[in-house]
Amino acid sequence: MALNVTTRKLKVENVVGEAMRQVNVVRNITLPVLAKKIESVDTKIRNVKFKIIEDKIIVEATLHKQIYYVECITGDVQEFTVPDERITEFVHIEGARPGMDARVSVEVEYCDVEAVDMAGDQGCHRVFQQTCILKIKAKVIEMVEIDVVTNVSGEGVTPTFRTITIDNVIGSGCEQFTVSDSLIPLPANTKKIKSIDAEIRDVEKKVIPNKVVVKGTIHKQIFYVIEPSGEVKETSANVPFNVFVPIQGAKEGQTVITDIRIEFIDSELVTRNHEKFVKETIVLEVCAKIIDRVTINIVTAVAGAEVETRRIKVERIIGEGCRQVNILADIITPMPARKVARVDARLRDLQGEAIPDKVIVKGTLHKQVYYVSAVDDQLRELSVDEPFTEFVHVEGAEKGDMVDVTGRIEFVNVEAAAATPTTHWRQTAVLEICAKVTETEEITVVTAVKGAVTPPPPPAPPCPPGTTFDYVIQKGDTLTSIARRFGVTVQAILAVNPQITNPNLIFAGRTIKIPCPPGMG
Repeated sequence: MALNVTTRKLKVENVVGEAMRQVNVVRNITLPVLAKKIESVDTKIRNVKFKIIEDKIIVEATLHKQIYYVECITGDVQEFTVPDERITEFVHIEGARPGMDARVSVEVEYCDVEAVDMAGDQGCHRVFQQTCILKIKAKVIEMVEIDVVTNVSGEGVTPTFRTITIDNVIGSGCEQFTVSDSLIPLPANTKKIKSIDAEIRDVEKKVIPNKVVVKGTIHKQIFYVIEPSGEVKETSANVPFNVFVPIQGAKEGQTVITDIRIEFIDSELVTRNHEKFVKETIVLEVCAKIIDRVTINIVTAVAGAEVETRRIKVERIIGEGCRQVNILADIITPMPARKVARVDARLRDLQGEAIPDKVIVKGTLHKQVYYVSAVDDQLRELSVDEPFTEFVHVEGAEKGDMVDVTGRIEFVNVEAAAATPTTHWRQTAVLEICAKVTETEEITVVTAVKGAVTPPPPPAPPCPPGTTFDYVIQKGDTLTSIARRFGVTVQAILAVNPQITNPNLIFAGRTIKIPCPPGMG
């Protein structure tokens, strides 16, 4: 019996495992002056990195804190940036292996600072104890390519279908990119480089035929020690990069996902013409993946046929949505300006959290405003960060679901809020914020159909002793096996079937008579 089987090749991310871990970070912080109290604490997680080893994933991140405190003598609110803390933890995930990929997020669930009583404090303190609770989520994935059965038809078979929406991977690739020979000036009394923190910002991607173009900025914070005081100072620098990732079959308009990791960073203090510089070498791994979101019917079981199945864990898309957001803000320039020549804007630090039927999206609109000074007609620059919190409606979202958020700036403009020249300007920005909510689901898919299952022979119909009933000879039957099955002898079968001249030669599909044994009927 011939069966018609339809299959489709899919390349999907199979979830090997996922886990969550909470981490307490307790540290003592010494402020530069005495403080009456802590007004507020701003925290951010930066530079999240990971490494997969057997059955574990090692997660590294930087905890960045800004503390606003009330000064003891003046009562003024001052800001103190705490030196960044490097956090290294591991998450146990059974089945994780080197070479697999992962999705990792680190969030600050809670952070507080309390005074530590020291001798002679008298109501004001310099030493405070910080307690932060971090939540680390990790999901290890591997790329698998499978043929799934999408339809089966034929006599005697009944397939069971299920509709799923998944991201089918069209192609992927990675490229290494090295940034070196960039010299950043430092003060002449610099003794040594203490450390360098780097993070990737302002990533843009574009698909062209057989390639993905990835642009971005490496933002570096350089901490150096000056002589003779030993004081640690900081300077920042931005280095743009532009990388082509070859992906066969990539076409304009396709959806692309990028992952950029800082694999290596090194620095050297050098002297050139009696001036000091820091020379850095940074190695990036830039990965891109082209996906096609598909909704298909897959076969999960086939009644009446032998099948091969496979269980896979995939990210099922619960829902997704986008929303336009208007952000209005006042901008004050340090000096009167005749006009704004240009505005460069970027979205930074996008984060999403799922709640029932919604995703809360937080981020920062970073702007560089170039204006013409009315004092000296020089072009000057002003950097402005505008935090925002919005929501995107996603039906079916629940607290704790995995969230992926993206955003783009559709329009940004800065106009004078008064007659020029002026220091008062009004910003209008239109953003598009999108959110996708997923959950990990284990499903069984049919990967092959071997053939129809031969149905068992029908049970013998009831009949009174001394009569007969018809039986269709099955493949593999012999008169001995038929006689044993129905509790009669071979001689009794031959007696009611005179057409059988050779008891060792019978043919499947032919009908013979079987005598009813005593007690049947």
